[in-house]
Amino acid sequence: MPEWENMCGDMNNKTLKKATLALALIASMPNISVAEDSRPGFYDRKAEGWFFYEVEPEEKEVPKPKPVAVQPPPPPPEQEQMAQSEGPEYFSAAWFRENLPKYKDAWWDNPTIENAKAFAYMQRFAMDRSEQAQDAYELAILGDPYLDEVSRRPYATFASQQVDSKAGKERQTLLGTVASRVGLFFFYQPNCEMCEIQAPIVKMLEQGYGFTVVAVSSDGTPFPGNIFPEFKVDNGHAEQLGVVTYPALFLASPDGSFAPVGQGVMSLPDTANRILVTARRAGWISDDEFNKTRALVNTDNNIAEILTDKTGEASLEEIMTDDKGNYIPPEQLMDFIREKIKEK
Repeated sequence: MPEWENMCGDMNNKTLKKATLALALIASMPNISVAEDSRPGFYDRKAEGWFFYEVEPEEKEVPKPKPVAVQPPPPPPEQEQMAQSEGPEYFSAAWFRENLPKYKDAWWDNPTIENAKAFAYMQRFAMDRSEQAQDAYELAILGDPYLDEVSRRPYATFASQQVDSKAGKERQTLLGTVASRVGLFFFYQPNCEMCEIQAPIVKMLEQGYGFTVVAVSSDGTPFPGNIFPEFKVDNGHAEQLGVVTYPALFLASPDGSFAPVGQGVMSLPDTANRILVTARRAGWISDDEFNKTRALVNTDNNIAEILTDKTGEASLEEIMTDDKGNYIPPEQLMDFIREKIKEK
């Protein structure tokens, strides 16, 4: 049966080719493990009958939590306290300076009884506090030799007159001392009524205290009445000294130093006082000599001089604070003052 054998051979050849093709296709597929598919097959689920087609329950989605709004943290209590204490303390001096005018304005702009009473009470408060402060001030200074003014000059009339008389005598003596150290230059010009008024006063200084007076004529004209026969002619001295008004008085020392007393008419007491002040400023008399002419009992209790004295152990640097205005608390300030007074 050659045909059958041929047919079988053909079939075998075709079957072999198909098997070879199938093997090639299988080899070209990716390696997939059989264990990966764990689902039961048709025959494995035959007990379910037609129900193996049942729909598998859907997986429930887990609800996502709703976002919670983040609340800002409450402000710390310190900030609240700071906000409440920004203004000055109630009824303090700073509070009254800031608010008393406001109560007055409120009463003025809207004059109701309530507004009037509010302003009146605040004004009464200020007056009462002022009286309290004045009482405390009086208690503080009475009997303190550095604060009580009676320690410098007596209030009693008879005593103050005695002090004035003594100061006057010291002034007369010191004027004579100045006259022995410096001379007096008197600048005048012709046809000058003010110069004629001042001339007798200058003559009194010459005769009463012994001043050497040098009269200087602006143009060489003698003074009317020839009361200054040995006058000098101005050779530019007035311009050098800055004379702009006649008459003009200057103190002059033997070494050629000049110091202005005044330009214009001056009374005798005023001229005498100016001479002493000018001599002190120029260093021709000392502070101690000048202080004797003051109508004071005690001039050694000058707090300004005591506290600014750089000598001694007490120093402001030891009580320096961090305050920007260099404010020193009253207790520390008084300790410093007491130490400086002890060192005096």
